[in-house]
Amino acid sequence: MAVYVYEGVDVRGRRQLGCIEARDRMEAAARLREKLPAVISLHRRSLAKVLWDRRPGQGHDRFRLAFSHQMHIMLGAGLPVLEAVRIFAGDLDTAHKKSMERLLQHLADGYSLSESMGLLGHEFSRTMIAMVQGGELSGNLADVFGRMHRIFRKRQETLHKLELAMAYPCLLCAIGAVLVVFLLCQVLPVFAEVFAGFGAELPGTTRLLLALSDNFGLWSALLAAGVLLALGVVQAGRKINWLGMRLGRLALWLPVWGRLKLRSEQATFLSVLAMMAYSGIRLHQGMGIARNMSRNMYWQFACDSMSVQLEQGYSLGVCLEKSGLFPAVVLSMIKAGEQSGELARMLECAGESCQREAELLLERLNVLAEPLIMLLLGSVTGFVVLSTVLPLLDLMCVM
Repeated sequence: MAVYVYEGVDVRGRRQLGCIEARDRMEAAARLREKLPAVISLHRRSLAKVLWDRRPGQGHDRFRLAFSHQMHIMLGAGLPVLEAVRIFAGDLDTAHKKSMERLLQHLADGYSLSESMGLLGHEFSRTMIAMVQGGELSGNLADVFGRMHRIFRKRQETLHKLELAMAYPCLLCAIGAVLVVFLLCQVLPVFAEVFAGFGAELPGTTRLLLALSDNFGLWSALLAAGVLLALGVVQAGRKINWLGMRLGRLALWLPVWGRLKLRSEQATFLSVLAMMAYSGIRLHQGMGIARNMSRNMYWQFACDSMSVQLEQGYSLGVCLEKSGLFPAVVLSMIKAGEQSGELARMLECAGESCQREAELLLERLNVLAEPLIMLLLGSVTGFVVLSTVLPLLDLMCVM
């Protein structure tokens, strides 16, 4: 089945964009004519684009982002929940359509929106379901969907910027690795035969490279084993608490990447807490919801500890200070919000401050990554080339 991207106009005169799966273009056009009176464009999406869009987690993230946005608009316009979900489901042409039909059935059977979302399995995260439940209890479900959409959108934009920032350095590393392997496996053996014929003594750097070239298979196997071992440790960290705690702490305290990760976690945590405070949900309950937004086990443990401290009567500012995960300016804003009764607004401002700092760090990483990678590749390639050229110069001087 191929994937086709279409643009058309529905019966209400609204422009519709989406994707449809079909065996060929004629079948896709025939299926579209059944629901759209006018089709403006229809073209096949490339295989690389399909694989990129279907990478793990991407489809669910986009679906949740679109769902929160549409529900915010339609509920804010005064539509009932059932009608809003029915309109949203009518515009879907993906694998999520069946899930939305099940959601409509649960709503028709008398379940609330949060209960219906919970019955669908993995279409909606536990955090999203808890947020919707809080909006139903507080009576401002449309506003909760709006804040939810802003949080998800900022998170997705940050991940997208990070992917773009790392794409070019990774490409340079791949090209550099191919070049070094070519020099070691194809160029150096030829020069080694020439040197051996003249009986010249080789420099230490050249002998080292020749040793690497002769044992390239062994070194490649060791490198692959190291990569597999690292991946195995990361996977084990998701199941073993003490290992996950140590890996999570290490990830937050790395020189550059750790600071970026820490600021992103802080921004998401504070934004979710602000939304819970606006919805009238108690802080220790909101702490459990914010905990599920993170995959870092060390951060999750810190959230659990802060939730227990809140139940014991400590203020939020004291709990955040004891965790050691927040800067002084954020702690000052939280404590000021508790004293003035504007905690929700201060949490929101603190989250925006951390988000801005995370974006600045990401831009700085994007600017510095390219010259650092070029310097590293230039050093490695230059070392290999000089180790090859210097023996030739020595041989020319002897002759």
